[in-house]
Amino acid sequence: LPLEIGRSRTLGRLAGKHTTMRVLSVIIFCIIASCTCNDVINNDEQPFRGQRNVEFDWKLTKQVFASQKANTIISPLSVKILLVLLYEATGDAAELSETQTKRELKTVLEPNGDLNATRSKYRQWLDSALSTHHDYDLEIATKFFVEEYIDVISKYQIISDHYYSATVDKVPFSNPKNAAELINNWVNKTTHGRISELVTPDGLEGAVITLINAIYFKGLWTYPFPEYTPMLTFHGKQKQVQAPFMEQNGQFYYDDSAALDAQLLRLSYRGGKFAMYFILPHQGKTVDDVLEKITPTTLHQALWYMDETEVNVTIPKFKFDFSEELNQPLKDIGIREIFSQNASLPLLARGKGTRNEVRVSRVFQKAGISINHLGSEAYAATEIQLVNKFGGDGTQIFTANRPFLFFIEDEDFGTLLFAGRVEDPTK
Repeated sequence: LPLEIGRSRTLGRLAGKHTTMRVLSVIIFCIIASCTCNDVINNDEQPFRGQRNVEFDWKLTKQVFASQKANTIISPLSVKILLVLLYEATGDAAELSETQTKRELKTVLEPNGDLNATRSKYRQWLDSALSTHHDYDLEIATKFFVEEYIDVISKYQIISDHYYSATVDKVPFSNPKNAAELINNWVNKTTHGRISELVTPDGLEGAVITLINAIYFKGLWTYPFPEYTPMLTFHGKQKQVQAPFMEQNGQFYYDDSAALDAQLLRLSYRGGKFAMYFILPHQGKTVDDVLEKITPTTLHQALWYMDETEVNVTIPKFKFDFSEELNQPLKDIGIREIFSQNASLPLLARGKGTRNEVRVSRVFQKAGISINHLGSEAYAATEIQLVNKFGGDGTQIFTANRPFLFFIEDEDFGTLLFAGRVEDPTK
């Protein structure tokens, strides 16, 4: 996700002088990927059972999905990291008065707007996420690209690096073609070549700061699906299509939720840290019907009720990319002032009048996902347990042959990495 501060100007006369509001753009880039290894490790890890701090995450997800009737994937986490960095730029926590910018951005912090708890949570999560692990590949990187005459204020830079692992690079925004090449090379490397162009020279015209967060996840199912993928019918809202499906039987965490009018299925990834959840609306219900029912409370309860049982799982293979400007969805959930002339981000940077004279012009996210019989690349999760568990009333049937939701979670922390909807697995 890049965030750009540009030189687009609002000209006006005040006491005989021109006033300039520099522009900050935010861009997010996310990828989930498939792996080609098929070794199997028996990881009998349990789902996250604690309280998830996902109110902002699902508000944003639902707002984006409301305007999308096609395949969609976003990373709420990637958006949150950059918005938390903007919150850090609004001023010292000890200040007695809060600006409207600070009040609005406070919604992305941990419960009760606790900045120290937020800093600690992100530092712990990043330490865990960035540690090397042979069972999966997760990369997350945040970087400020700033014009050569701009200095990120030292205190803010220390906070950004210490708590959020955000670093700073100088780029010549006065030469947009060169700046775009430098930024895209970094994104391309971070996402293992899955996103080769995130910004364009035209899009960087007038920019002075671009803040980018990139996430790349590549994981193997704990228990891969058989390689055989028969062509079956997927009943989309507009039409039926033939798509390759994967099928297997095994012990999975599963629940049929009356509260959500949907079936829930958990597929874990090797390593015991990540899992992918599928939410399949009941027959006669739609993805939008389920989204209306999802709140942090209803989702937490539905996930809590999931238990291991024998399930016959049939899900389609799918692969798609999605990009979207998030300005309006963020405004719709109450984060508005960062886009206005009243934006207050005094700690962000200094240099040629930038201090307290920047606003966000664009929040843009580009994401992708690929799911196959071995695993997923997000640019995702299956768990089958080979021992018998008590409980269950025979084999449950989970056949995702109609539109469904999914999300990928870090089960050590309950962190929502990606959320998506599949309307047509062939697109």
